[in-house]
Amino acid sequence: MRNRFHAWWRSGVLMAVLGVLLTAFPAGPGAATAATRPAPPAFQLPFPCGTTWELHTYGGDHSPALDIFVEGNTGSDGLPVLASAAGTVSATYWDNGSGNTVQISHGNGWFTAYYHLMDAPATYVKKGDPVTPSTPIGRIGKTGRANDWAHLHHEQRYAPTGDFTYEKDRVPARFDGVEYSGLQKSWPKVTSRNCTGGPAAAWQDCPSGSVCFYSGADGTGTVCRSAVDEPASTCGPRRSYFNNGTEEPGADHVQVSFREGGGQCLHYGWAEGRGNLPAGGRTIDSFRWRGEC
Repeated sequence: MRNRFHAWWRSGVLMAVLGVLLTAFPAGPGAATAATRPAPPAFQLPFPCGTTWELHTYGGDHSPALDIFVEGNTGSDGLPVLASAAGTVSATYWDNGSGNTVQISHGNGWFTAYYHLMDAPATYVKKGDPVTPSTPIGRIGKTGRANDWAHLHHEQRYAPTGDFTYEKDRVPARFDGVEYSGLQKSWPKVTSRNCTGGPAAAWQDCPSGSVCFYSGADGTGTVCRSAVDEPASTCGPRRSYFNNGTEEPGADHVQVSFREGGGQCLHYGWAEGRGNLPAGGRTIDSFRWRGEC
């Protein structure tokens, strides 16, 4: 028998049989590699456009999942969680580990999972509900085994069949085309590009701590930026502006002066903090950060 086995092996018969078996019975959903999986949706951070977050993979059996929270985890509790991409809610449930949990199917076998939500899992969405990237699905909480600190445990998963996935199906997460993966990795300041279109999407690239002035009336076009007071700005004619909203102690207003005379106050948090300057444009002569203006 041993000689016959060796003969089959040398002839390639057994190798061919093993190849057929491996093809017919793959190692499971998680065995699909990035090369064999269909392209993922354009996943974005599951938070409002322009907000900044801290991401961690940690190690052991946590990676490639991500824990996400406000930098330093101050004030994360209760902040809104949005869908990462368009799809259909595939499950809302309680689990002793993940707490209030929502799963979303994004098509082609792609799913996302959201753990530790503050409210009962079907408070914002229910199974079968369609969602878009702007759809609120819950709030950051600390339910389940969240070790009593508010954060969102987020996973991107791939499972070619079914409408429910498990942690074994998770894959490295990508947001805005950038992969965030690896053991014990962290990213302290990642800005959400989960934007619904329109002018806000055009303004999303304003650097943190800067004031941005755009040439297009819809917040697009040539941009002039500054992170400091400019007594003699070279911005020239600008029809739109955006105060990126980064709060600086005692300086969350920006006073803009026009060469033609007059000025306007940009105030973080106000609707007037972004939009069009008067038709025809004006020349921005200077601007400066202020506590009030």
